[in-house]
Amino acid sequence: HRFPLLDKRGREWGLLTFDSGARSAQSTLLFYEDDIMHGSLEMGTEKNDSLRSVTVKVAGAVVAGPLVDDRTVFWKLSSSLWTRKNSPPEIGRHVWPFAFPIPSEVTNSGSPANFKLPESFLERHTRITVLYEISVIVTRGMFRTENHFKTHVRYVPCTRPAPPSALRQRAYRLNQALPGPREDPDGWYTNGTAMAHGHVFRTRQAVVQCTAINLSPHYNIDNPFQLCYTRGSVIPCWITLESGDVEALDLFAAPDALVVHLRRFVRHQTTSLVANQTGPTQSFTTLAPAAWWPKPEHDTTYTRTLEGEIRVPADSVSSSATGQFSISYAVELFSPDSVGFTCTDSSALVSLPISIATMHATNAPRPVAYAPPSYDVFTPR
Repeated sequence: HRFPLLDKRGREWGLLTFDSGARSAQSTLLFYEDDIMHGSLEMGTEKNDSLRSVTVKVAGAVVAGPLVDDRTVFWKLSSSLWTRKNSPPEIGRHVWPFAFPIPSEVTNSGSPANFKLPESFLERHTRITVLYEISVIVTRGMFRTENHFKTHVRYVPCTRPAPPSALRQRAYRLNQALPGPREDPDGWYTNGTAMAHGHVFRTRQAVVQCTAINLSPHYNIDNPFQLCYTRGSVIPCWITLESGDVEALDLFAAPDALVVHLRRFVRHQTTSLVANQTGPTQSFTTLAPAAWWPKPEHDTTYTRTLEGEIRVPADSVSSSATGQFSISYAVELFSPDSVGFTCTDSSALVSLPISIATMHATNAPRPVAYAPPSYDVFTPR
């Protein structure tokens, strides 16, 4: 990557170069966790040059608006390439190399807890952004204009889930159907029950009990108690429904009516006193629906079982949490999309927190998608 540094008149006064993991020199600078930002600054000095100092800085910040109070810097480094105090400027062309190591964790100001650097985050419909920037500042003597240059950097942490159960791995390798919770209890995480109260064709009351909502337990390596899935892969699902009203049960358990979504939550602690906005803010986006197919061999008169999966969008930003900002995910069950069964409560019946990782599990086969590809384009909302 080569960045010509220009003054206000368009004249080049320096050249900034970088090596990064980006696919091309025209792409945004790309760095990963534990990388080292290697670069160099080339510039010339002339006779009677009033050059005072040359500094390169890198910083990561959560930006919630255009005001100064809307920016929270969570990581920054600075490197003084040259200063007049150390040596007088020499006439000619100079090349100053520099390197910034990217830590895997940083300390949260005001708290002893550490956190991983969050992934770069910028979306059109989301007000909160996570930006990484590299800047060059050249200061000169009195009555001389300083030279500034700034460019954005994309940062990606390296997070991955733990390997799935042995039976799940065997099914992936042999391209076989996944064993259910009974055959592979280690391969599924089961939450508690949930009750859906509603009306059948608005004529009589009915209750459908979600006796088990199961997800494949790919646990987070950094947090063994949190379900974790790699972006671009799938989340296997398994649900068992029970009701004494068979008609209500069949309406709820129809594969096209069952509503389970992957949702992303963006939370931020706002501290902008100028904008008269303080306190936590939260927004959510529904990213992907679950596809379902029945498992009649597991059904009884009053129970219905379905298997499904959620395709995690490949461009999903990974989960993260700093002192005042977090991106989290959840798999949520809602009332069915059915004209025959109407729930009395429109809120989520079940919400299972999960995390999204950037890399696949080590020493394990990649998850296999079993649901047929959908021709309906789902738009995140």
